Amino acid sequence: MEYKVKSGSLDAPYLDNPNLDSPLARAGLPILDRLHEQLADDPVSTMITDRNGVVLSRKVSHEGLTTNLNRVHLAPGHVFAERYVGTNGIGTALASGHPVMIAGMEHYVEALRDFHCAAVPILHPTRRTLLGAFNLTTIRQGSDGMLMAFARSVAAQIEAEIAAITSRRERALFQDYMEACSSARPGPVLALNRDVVMMNEQLSATVTGPDQYALLDHAREIADHPRPEGTRSIALPSGRVAELRVSRCRREDSDAGAVFRVRLIGRPQPTPAGTAAPARSNLGLVGSSPHWLRAVADSETAFVAGTWLHLLGEAGVGKRTLVEALHRARGAGRRLEMTQAPLSDAPAVMERWLHDIGELLIVPSNVLVLSDVHLLGDQLRQRLSNLLVQLDGSATGQLVMICQPSMVSSDDQLDQLCGASVEVPPLRHRYGDIEHLARLFLRKYRPSGECTFSPDALALLQRCPWPENVRQLESVIRGLARRPSGRVIQVEDLPPECRVSSHKVLTTIEALERDAILRGLMDRNSNVQRTAQDLGISRATMYRKMRRYGIVPSSLT
Repeated sequence: MEYKVKSGSLDAPYLDNPNLDSPLARAGLPILDRLHEQLADDPVSTMITDRNGVVLSRKVSHEGLTTNLNRVHLAPGHVFAERYVGTNGIGTALASGHPVMIAGMEHYVEALRDFHCAAVPILHPTRRTLLGAFNLTTIRQGSDGMLMAFARSVAAQIEAEIAAITSRRERALFQDYMEACSSARPGPVLALNRDVVMMNEQLSATVTGPDQYALLDHAREIADHPRPEGTRSIALPSGRVAELRVSRCRREDSDAGAVFRVRLIGRPQPTPAGTAAPARSNLGLVGSSPHWLRAVADSETAFVAGTWLHLLGEAGVGKRTLVEALHRARGAGRRLEMTQAPLSDAPAVMERWLHDIGELLIVPSNVLVLSDVHLLGDQLRQRLSNLLVQLDGSATGQLVMICQPSMVSSDDQLDQLCGASVEVPPLRHRYGDIEHLARLFLRKYRPSGECTFSPDALALLQRCPWPENVRQLESVIRGLARRPSGRVIQVEDLPPECRVSSHKVLTTIEALERDAILRGLMDRNSNVQRTAQDLGISRATMYRKMRRYGIVPSSLT
């Protein structure tokens, strides 16, 4: 009723091309194939769904039942979550986190009341997070107990197969890790996947504290990349550079993780005495992390030379702030012009926008900053590229294109028109700068200077992944400064968003949901069951949302 489901009509949305490459599908489909052979000519259907209620696979060995199932859209690609279909085997098992038997008239939607459904949630064998459900459907009345026992047995087989696959994957990664450690000149070695992190003694002894946090964070992002192999260099907070030789583990059909052979270059730089004053570059920008200083220096070199500059970085890292600082310090006699992708794709609007860009670039004293280049459609990107190629000989103004990384292909023609490309690092990779930025924003919004952070509060700020980067940090500090508080900001004063480990940028609704869960857990001393009851959701749903938002209850106490 809360979801406004109509009992007189069935509305199970259809999602094209459901993901059949998930661990659940890979483990469950062979089991269903074998089961299908044993149930030949029996009017029973077996199904696997993902955790959102999307039917991934359906096996039916009786033609009459196939017709009935198709009539109610109980087929691959359709979503049978409770929010769309009301009480039903699949949706109710997923919502409650428990095996359920929904027989005949117990279905909320009238069209489903001819069916008897036994559904069992399938959990990850080690994390115990919800992966999906196994569903058994028939139109023959019989022993509900036997139907449920059968469904439980098959779900247990699928969970056992997932455990075996996970174990094989981790053993494969371990074998590659041991080979790297036992080579003639092993050096520091790191291996990881989504569930496991392994490092040898050489690495754990030589890379500690903030350097180790930064190394692991970079390694996870590299391992998640579709093509992680090769050599990468990353700047560590101490000033050293870690050169990573990356190889993907390929002993299993699915990705088992990656192995990193690490070479450390340079020596740790001494930490400046005192941390009250923010470290500033010669442009007046706060920050002294190697990645940040390199991005500032490379951008300054290109700006002074008049080279067209391609500036990449996640939303909120300070790309526009960097350009404005460069113009203030090095742009004497030049005018800074800002523009962004047109909001309309009407031909007249695009023509006018392209014309304005051409007019601005033929003026030698202009610096044109084109923001949000990643939002340009394919047609407009091509037309802009053609325009810039035509202007190559006559354009005397400087172009700075700002965009987010990994939003367009690496061989994009538009990006290659710039003579210099600089990537501004995300805030989570500027571990040492977070304290300086936090103090700067606190002085900005509490100019009287009577307020500071406790050491524990600063440590928590530094551990936060800041998915929206400097912009998010400033927003948090502004909120703290506007609230009445004592002279010292304590851990308990920090908002809920500082207590998660997820890098995902949330919508407003998702942020409200995350904050409600965090506050509930803190009020209940991290008791998941009682918090779920307070919020009116099942424990399974609670665990699923905690994983989605990167909430670890043990870190809240």
